Amino acid sequence: MRILFTEKQLTDYAASFLKTHFNINLTIPIKRNNRLRSTLGRYVMNSEGKPLRIELSGTVLVYGSEETIIGVLKHECIHYAYHITGKNMHDGNPHFELALQKFDAPSTETLKVGKYYTYECEICHQLGESRLQRLAKYPEQYRTSCCKGRLHVIGEKIYSG
Repeated sequence: MRILFTEKQLTDYAASFLKTHFNINLTIPIKRNNRLRSTLGRYVMNSEGKPLRIELSGTVLVYGSEETIIGVLKHECIHYAYHITGKNMHDGNPHFELALQKFDAPSTETLKVGKYYTYECEICHQLGESRLQRLAKYPEQYRTSCCKGRLHVIGEKIYSG
């Protein structure tokens, strides 16, 4: 397993980024979360809205390029900064999206990171991809979305962002 950044290095980067660009201190830890599957990172608060931590997925930390990992970290830091300063911190908000652009941080669901299995429809030969390891092991249990045909797994691809 390749490790580009330790949690301490990520925390140091985030603290510097927040101090330089938002003049706020980082008061929460940056943690790796191997259970994150549908997202590359998240900013976590408790039920009262108190900041708890920023989490980065194991997938982004293993497969992501340096640029991708830092981009996801900046995205989550901007959520934190906007929350602390009382601004609308939600994905899709025009001001939030402008901040992402300004700091070269990716928008939500714009990156492809990790191992994907490539398959082909046996009827129309359309290609598709899935992150499901189970699909690669048991393709007979799945059908394609294009014409509900059987699928044939033809390989795997690794994306780094």
